[in-house]
Formats: sequence, structure tokens, C-alpha cells
Amino acid sequence: MEVYDTDPASHLEQLTAKLELMVSSDILIVGAGPAGCAAAYDLARGGKRVLLLDKRIFPRHKACACGLTRKTLKALRYSVEPVVERVCHEITLQQAAPDAAHREVRVRTRNAICAMAVRERFDDFCLQQTVQAGAVELHKIESILSLEEDATGVTLRVATAEGERELRAPILIGADGSNGQTRRLTETADNQEPGWYERGFALEATIPYSALPTTLPQGDAPHDLIFDFAPIAGGYGWLFPKGDHVNIGIGAFAPDDAAPEQTAARLKAVSRQLLADYTQHKLGLDIAALDPSLTHVTGQHLGMGGHRYTPRGRVLLTGDAAGLVDPLTGEGIHSAIVSGQAAAIAILSNEADMASAYATQLAPLQQTLEFSHRAARSFYKTPERGFKVMRTPILRGLVLKTYADGLPHTKLLGRLAKIVA
Repeated sequence: MEVYDTDPASHLEQLTAKLELMVSSDILIVGAGPAGCAAAYDLARGGKRVLLLDKRIFPRHKACACGLTRKTLKALRYSVEPVVERVCHEITLQQAAPDAAHREVRVRTRNAICAMAVRERFDDFCLQQTVQAGAVELHKIESILSLEEDATGVTLRVATAEGERELRAPILIGADGSNGQTRRLTETADNQEPGWYERGFALEATIPYSALPTTLPQGDAPHDLIFDFAPIAGGYGWLFPKGDHVNIGIGAFAPDDAAPEQTAARLKAVSRQLLADYTQHKLGLDIAALDPSLTHVTGQHLGMGGHRYTPRGRVLLTGDAAGLVDPLTGEGIHSAIVSGQAAAIAILSNEADMASAYATQLAPLQQTLEFSHRAARSFYKTPERGFKVMRTPILRGLVLKTYADGLPHTKLLGRLAKIVA
């Protein structure tokens, strides 16, 4: 793997030379997160030359609770055991309820529900596996200046530390996340968000176990995996246990039909003050009194609405850039990996209509997300209905299978849709 943060002068010389030569790359990928790496890994293994671009130097901090479900671990082409910090067999769902006996549902399974990692280390590990997979070149850029598509390829003009460069390839994969540029540059004429795209927002902090009181104020255990639907409408709070700390956060992402300004106001409710109040409530700590270098209070937009995304042309959007975060759970890593792999399959198929080939590969994921969109509307409108489902053993097993494994058959999807409708 290229190391480019230890000798900046040498790196700039190498970068200049390589960028000038990379016009012959088969694929340009913008974004070196899970979606970009999943696509690059499969493309390199398939014999393609890939130029992978990112604005950040890895490893870099990334706001994400980073719970890796069984379906995510299964989708990956390699084991990520070296960066797994904890494996959880139990999940606790909590809600606001006057009767404490009905406030939570605790479920334990024989198989692990999810594995816990830190996103910074997870992304860096995946990037290393990808660069080692074959013909993948990784380069840092400052920004995208323009993106032009024609009948034979895509021309990307980028700003680098030493000046502007033009890169060209037959296909470009946009994997640059919810705040990335490729979606706006290709989906709209005025560099605005396309109509199908929706946003959520989450805010998180990391709290060392050593800072926790002996007894937590709400009776939780430090290593509990908790989804708490009490602190915010249209979303939830969470506690995800890691190796040496707990990741605590709040997020709002339920789809709604509100006017844009109302939706924006709902997302603004996910504030630092709300996170501070929630941390005090759940952990008994004043987050402002802790060392900010340890707590890493950070926020992140989530890209949703991707069940309505229609691939077109020579730019294929993946992950958050394509709005593929699950609006029911807020999970995004699985969709990022699967969509990146779907883009790679479409490209390696050598179909004349690449966008159509990608749409075919992406369809199963989009069908699942369309269901999640409907289920999220129902659940977050009246969470108690969802808790009734979770208190029924047969239905609870079905929901957990949805979350951990992905639904194996469309009949199960239809059955669950009827339950939550």
C-alpha cells in the first residue's frame, strides 16, 4: 500500500507522475470507503486497472457506530477479524414507557448478532486489502472541479496539492458518501441534490470505559448493545460497546413527507446539547468535562432514498452517494459493500449498457430498502407497534433475521411488510 503521509515531498512527485499516466485507467472511483473499496477490490481481481481517489489520508476518523452485521461480514471478500473488537450475542431495544416492565426487549441469540469495530480502523484495513488485491492506485485529491461525460467515457478534473489534473476513464464509480460531489454533478444540471435523495443525520461520541461510573444511572451494563427509541422522534439513541470504549450517539433518519424546511428542522434536533443530555442520562457523565481528544464528538449525514435511484450513463453511484442507507436501522456499511460489488459485477460483465447492467445487479438491494422505507414510516410513527412485534418470539426471530442476515426470500419480505403495515 502506498504510504503518502510520511514524506510529503516525495509523495507529491510520485503523485504528479502517476496522475499524468493514469488517463489509461479502466475505472475511476471517487471515495475509498467501504463502497469504493468493495468495487475496487472486485475490479482489480477481475483484471481492471483502478484509480481510487479520496480527499482524506487514511486512517482517518469517521463518524459511524460501526456495528458489522452477519450479512455485512458475509458480503466482505476477506475476514476483518483483525479489527473486530467485540462480538455481541445480545441486543436490547428500549422505549419510553411508564411501565418499566415494558420499557425494553432484550434478545439473546446463539449466533452473534453483530461484530463491533471502530470505523477508522475498519476502513483503513479494507483499504489495505484493496490496494494489495492488484492493479489499484490510491491518490489524494483536494476536490472535484468538474465532471464531464460523453459517449466514450468520463473526464474528471480534480484539484491536487500541486495543481489541477484531468483524469479520464470509460467508467466512473461515485462512492464519495452523502456529502460527496459526484451525485450532484451527474444527477442534476444545477449541482443541487436530486429529488429522490433524502438525508438523515447522526451525532456520536466515544466514552472510555475507564471514565464510566461503577453503576450506570439507567441500570444498563457498559457492554450492552442498546437501541433506545426514547430520546428522539424518527430515530433512536444507541450504545455500541467496543474494545476500550462505548460509542454513544443519536440519529434521526425516518422518512417523512414534510416540507424541506421542516425536515431540516427535524435533523437539527440532533444537536450537541441533545447528545450531551443523552450521555448524562445514560452514562451519568458530563461530556463537556471529558477530554475532547478522547470523546471525538462528530456528526455525519446519512444518504437515503436510494430505492428510487436509477443508474444512467457512465457514472454509477454507490453507498451513501446513491442514498442506500437503510432508513429503518440507519445501517449503511452493508449497502455500501453490496452496491460497490454490484457496480463491479456490472462493469466486468462488459454489457453495452453499463447503467442497465448495474440497475439489474442493484435491484435486490433496492427492493429491500423500499420495504425498509415503508417499515420505517410505520415503526417511527408508532414505535409501540414495533415493540409488540419484538415481544412475539416468532416475529422477533424474523425481525432479527432481517437485521442480522438480510431477508433470504421475498416471501419473508412480504410477510414482514404485512405485519408492520
